[in-house]
Amino acid sequence: MKFIDSIEKTITSPSLYWQSLSLALCFIASYFFTSLIKDNIIPKISASSNQGNELIRVFRRYFLPILFPLTSIFFIIIGLAIYKQFFREAIIFSTTIKLIALFLFLRFIRVSANSTFIANAVGFFLMPALLLHIFGILDPALEYLDELSFKIGKVKISLYLIIKAIIVLIIVFWLSNLISRKSKSYIDSNKSIKSSTKSIISKFIDILVYSIVAIIILKTFGFDMTTLAVIGGAVGVGIGFGLQKIASNFISGIILLFEKSVEVGDIVELDNGSIYGTVKHFGGRYTLVECSDGREIMIPNEEFIINKVTNWTYSNNRARIEIKVSVAYGSDLEKTKNIIASCAKSYSRCMTYPEVECYVTDFAESEIRYVLYFWINDITEGRANAKSDVMNLVYKKLEENNIKIPLPQRELTITNK
Repeated sequence: MKFIDSIEKTITSPSLYWQSLSLALCFIASYFFTSLIKDNIIPKISASSNQGNELIRVFRRYFLPILFPLTSIFFIIIGLAIYKQFFREAIIFSTTIKLIALFLFLRFIRVSANSTFIANAVGFFLMPALLLHIFGILDPALEYLDELSFKIGKVKISLYLIIKAIIVLIIVFWLSNLISRKSKSYIDSNKSIKSSTKSIISKFIDILVYSIVAIIILKTFGFDMTTLAVIGGAVGVGIGFGLQKIASNFISGIILLFEKSVEVGDIVELDNGSIYGTVKHFGGRYTLVECSDGREIMIPNEEFIINKVTNWTYSNNRARIEIKVSVAYGSDLEKTKNIIASCAKSYSRCMTYPEVECYVTDFAESEIRYVLYFWINDITEGRANAKSDVMNLVYKKLEENNIKIPLPQRELTITNK
C-alpha cells in the first residue's frame, strides 16, 4: 500500500528525523503562542471595556478549548510549507494534520453541544474512517460495506448507507440545534428588537432550520425530491380537511405578529367583556391572556382575527373612567356638579387633558342622576382601583357638604272603602 511504502521509506531516510523535529518545533511554537494569548492578550482585552468582556466570555467559552489544536494546525501548515522547500516526503506532516483536524472538530462539537455523547458518537465512526483513509483502504472498505445490503421493495439499504445516515443525522441535528439556540439567544438579548418582532424571527428561524434538516435527511437516504410535489398535494388535502383549525390558528398567529394589532403586554377584552386581561405570550396555536383574577386563558389565534377584540393599549395607555352618581332632590345642581368634578381633578392619576366632564343625565323617580368622565394616563396600573378611589372621594365630599345620596322611596296611600 502507498501509505506503508511511504512509512518504510520515511523510516529508512533522514526525513523521519527532520519531520519529527519540525513537528516538535511547531507544537512548541503553538504552545507558546497559546500561552501568550491566554496570559497576556485576553486579560488586556478583558480590562479594556465591557464589550471586551463579552467578547472574552464568548472566546473563553468556545475558542479557548480548541485554541491549542487550532494554532497547532496553523504552525504545522507553515512548517510543512517550509519543509517542502527542502524535502519531498512529508507523510508524517500530512497524517498529523488530519488527526489534529479530526480532534479539533470533535472538540468543538463537545464544547458547543455541552454533551460528550454527540462528540463520542461522531468520533466512533469518523476515527476508523480517518485511519482507513490514512492507510489508503477507505474506498475498498466503503465498497465492501455497500455490498452488505438488503432491499425493501425497490429501496436498497446497505450498511454503508446506514452508517452514513447516522453520522449525517448526528451532525445535522447538532448543527441545527446550535444555530437555532444561539440565534434565538442573540435575538432575545437584543433590546432594540421588539418582542413581537423577536417572535416572528424565531418562528422563521425554526421553519428555515427544520426545512434544511428535512431536505438533508431526505437527500441522505436517496429520496427523490420530485415526489415532494405529490406529497405536498396530499399534505394540502390533509390540511384542508383534518388540520384546518390548526392551520388557521397558525396563520392567524403569523398575521397578528406581522400587523402588530395585538402585542405581548397589551390589555385586551374579548367575548363581550367576559375575558379581560394582559397578553403574556404568543404561540403557534394560541395566545395566552392573564386575567386580573389570576386565570390564564389560552385563546385560539383565530379568535383575534374573526371576532371583535378591544385592545385598551393599542395606540396608547390612556383610558376613560365612567362613574354614575345619584343625589337627592333639593340638592344644588351646580354645586353638586362642581364637587363631583373636583374629586376627579384632585385624583393623582387623572389627566388634565382630556378635561374632566360631569353632566346631569336624568331626573329619576327619587333621585337626580349624574355621570362623571375622567381620563387616567396608564391603564396598565388598573381601572377598577382608579374608579374606586374617585368614588370614595365623591362620597366623602358629598357627605361633608350635606348632600344626600337617596335611598329608593315609595309612597303608599291607604284608603278605607
